[in-house]
Amino acid sequence: MADLRTEFCGVRFKNPVLAASAEPTLSAENMKRVIETGAGGLVAKTVTDSEAMRRLTKMSKWRYLDEQHNVCRGKIPRLFTFYGRSGLAEEPPEEWMGELKEALAAAEQNDCVLIGSVGGTTSENWAKLAKMVEDTGIKLVELNFGCPHPSEMKGAQTGMLVGQDKNAAAEITQAVVRAVKVPVIVKLTPQVADVVEMVRAVKSAGASAVTIINRFVGFCLDVETGKPYINGWAGVGGPWVKPLTLRWVSKVYTGVGIPITGTNGAYDWKDVVEFMMSGATIVQICSVVMLKGYSYLAEVIKGLDDFLNRKGYKTAQEIIGVAARAALSYGEMESLPKEHAVINRELCTDCQRCMRSCFYNVIQLQEGQVVISEECRGCGICTCVCPVPGAVNLQIRG
Repeated sequence: MADLRTEFCGVRFKNPVLAASAEPTLSAENMKRVIETGAGGLVAKTVTDSEAMRRLTKMSKWRYLDEQHNVCRGKIPRLFTFYGRSGLAEEPPEEWMGELKEALAAAEQNDCVLIGSVGGTTSENWAKLAKMVEDTGIKLVELNFGCPHPSEMKGAQTGMLVGQDKNAAAEITQAVVRAVKVPVIVKLTPQVADVVEMVRAVKSAGASAVTIINRFVGFCLDVETGKPYINGWAGVGGPWVKPLTLRWVSKVYTGVGIPITGTNGAYDWKDVVEFMMSGATIVQICSVVMLKGYSYLAEVIKGLDDFLNRKGYKTAQEIIGVAARAALSYGEMESLPKEHAVINRELCTDCQRCMRSCFYNVIQLQEGQVVISEECRGCGICTCVCPVPGAVNLQIRG
């Protein structure tokens, strides 16, 4: 049987599947429900000194949208869009520490790692909040530089507004690192020109790890009414965003060399594998837990275990970064063997579907049969649109 354990910032996790900081970790009661699933860890809802961000949670609104960005009614597609708005922990910091202590006791009894999350409004308050979290006995602290909502609010200079300012992010990270002894994780926003540069900035300031990555800010609407869903702008994420997230996970893994916890886009065990193969050591899950309930976390863990055993991996750690390390630069791709598409005449029905999608104009109809010329560059579109499996394939040019 494969060993699911991973080590992150010197802390051992019994498996790499975590619940992210969100409504499933909104209270001690909720956090205990995560712990009972067998998850390797969880990130608590973000504690804050911002009254505006605490009020926002009391006005939480969420919608699952389908592929046409219509509100779902009962049937939720695999690649849903999660459109929603919520703030940070509702309780004042002093009261929230009681919730953390209660959840931490349950976590320690079940070999589960509880990560604290903080979001201040000044460098001093970020440091103060982090120290309060550390004093509960929590071993890891995540700084929430990614929450999308402060960009649309007044009086909430936190979250994404910090994550978009390299100097502010570095200053706050440094202040927190000086105030606590536990490893500091920085959760970043995707809404910057270069996430890798932000990672370098917070790493230089003392961050031990990063969380890649929080949600975008979006705008979704109902054309029939001419009004936005849930009244206006909101955070946007869900399984569809996974390729965007994995781009940054892989770039940070190969370009910076800092432990990564991945989030935003993970739906099932396969996604967890993809996050890890891209460079994440542990993976945080949110939107699908809110869709399917806490017990779904156990299904993800089982699926990961089954995959590792089926593929012959002895440990979960073996897969970390394997795909990122195999990725080639555009320049390196130039030396790869050249491919071209080849028709299997026994299977081809000459439906001409491939012709309609060949914008290099190398697929033509000759005497009623589809023919691919020697000018084919092997782009591969024809292999995707062909309705008959195996009728057109890519081969190395001889």
